[in-house]
Amino acid sequence: MGAINWLAVLLAPGLAAAIGRVWYGPLFGGLPPFAFMQTDRRPDAGPVRDAIAGLFLLAFPALMLGHSLARIGAETLAVKPWLYWMQSGGVALFFVIPAVWINQARHGVTLREALVDAGFWLVAYLAMGTVFWTLG
Repeated sequence: MGAINWLAVLLAPGLAAAIGRVWYGPLFGGLPPFAFMQTDRRPDAGPVRDAIAGLFLLAFPALMLGHSLARIGAETLAVKPWLYWMQSGGVALFFVIPAVWINQARHGVTLREALVDAGFWLVAYLAMGTVFWTLG
């Protein structure tokens, strides 16, 4: 196993969060994906706390992506750079999006909202893969 790219692990969540701000702002509107802390029961929560929570939660998939890419190894990634996006996009397509859709089905989320969320997660994960590729 190669070394984990810790700089990419630190920067990838920031890029994914920035994409979320644009995705759920000017592009598609609505609440950002980490607005879960703003509830009637938690009036003290706000955008700064949501941003910190979002970065914290996005750090976990960035760490796991860094680990899986380290397992592949720098030599293999150098000759097969598409593996950055196969790993990151594959996790989004085959783990994250189905899990989100199952959860959303329980709450009666509209198809449009489900597709917007799925698009965000795919783009966010591919962006994290791009951070690893850029810094690899």
